[in-house]
Amino acid sequence: MKVLIPVLGLMASFASAQPAAQKLENISQNAIQSAFQILRGEYIRSGDLTFDELNRAALQGLLQRLDLGAEILSKVEAQRPLMESGLLAEMITPEIGFIRPLAFAEKEAADLEKKLREYRDAQVPQLILDLRSAAPPGDFSVAAAMLECFVPQGELLFKLKQIGRDDGQVFLSQREPVWDRPLVLLIDPETNNLGETIAAVLNLRKQVVLVGGQTKGATVRYETLPLDDYWLLRFARAEMLLADDTSLFRQGLKPKFPVFLPVQAKRLLFGANGRREPLKKTIFDQSRERYNEAALVARKNPELDDYIRRSNGQPSVDAVRPLRDEVLQRAVDMLMTSSHFKAMQLDWKAGPRDARPTIKKAQRAP
Repeated sequence: MKVLIPVLGLMASFASAQPAAQKLENISQNAIQSAFQILRGEYIRSGDLTFDELNRAALQGLLQRLDLGAEILSKVEAQRPLMESGLLAEMITPEIGFIRPLAFAEKEAADLEKKLREYRDAQVPQLILDLRSAAPPGDFSVAAAMLECFVPQGELLFKLKQIGRDDGQVFLSQREPVWDRPLVLLIDPETNNLGETIAAVLNLRKQVVLVGGQTKGATVRYETLPLDDYWLLRFARAEMLLADDTSLFRQGLKPKFPVFLPVQAKRLLFGANGRREPLKKTIFDQSRERYNEAALVARKNPELDDYIRRSNGQPSVDAVRPLRDEVLQRAVDMLMTSSHFKAMQLDWKAGPRDARPTIKKAQRAP
């Protein structure tokens, strides 16, 4: 009797190295069976290859191959409270508004619309929408509600295609958009399935500029089913498709302007609940105090204080650099530069002009 599933799992678990994984994709079923029989009979510890061990290897290998498509989790993990919900909103400059959904919860869609109306009524010309919160997978109806703030009524947002069914669930914009001004989206590998969907839809419509890191491509609807009294299986049940039927599953989105920020650095900046530091402290650099007229009046000498620190073996003030959200910094730089160019009203197509004054010769009287 041939055992197929354990063999596939066993071989997949051995395929952690890239060359071995490539070989596994090309190996025939007969070769797989032969390898299985040899290992079961000739391996130095063949007694360890029990059917229980092979089944565990099969499941492990299958989950590795499915990657984002499925995972095993305990009921304790599934019942952990979700991260704090809400919106982080702040005016970075008088011309740039900022919004970050924290958990992509249902209430945040209404909060987003409200905040966008405030920015629009206040004539804020530019917006940065930060989709980098490491939120768990959410309900796609929330993504649709958020997208309605930017997409005209009646437009197709995206579709959810379920395996084994020809039809799919279609999401259309149900109202007129709230925001139609310049928009920059921040993304990274921790952007969840709803954030990826929002970014993908607006990117396909060419309404946004994507800044940050490539997303992981988890644009699926997950379903969780019990395996026993303790373990659960969460797996992809439906796939998000864009209006042109493009799938991003396991592909992800590549930003137009890639900016690398380590995940651990971002988590320190965001804090446990996404609200650790005021945004301006993570963007704008403050110059070190110097010995100038203000220091003289205050009877301080920052240069001397720094020299004493270094003499005592302590690091210089300049050596300790505070954490900076470089992704957000670049997005702000981009919008500010764009505003400056528009304000200057440069005519890039104009050629060189002769600025010398024209002197007309005096005509002689007849």
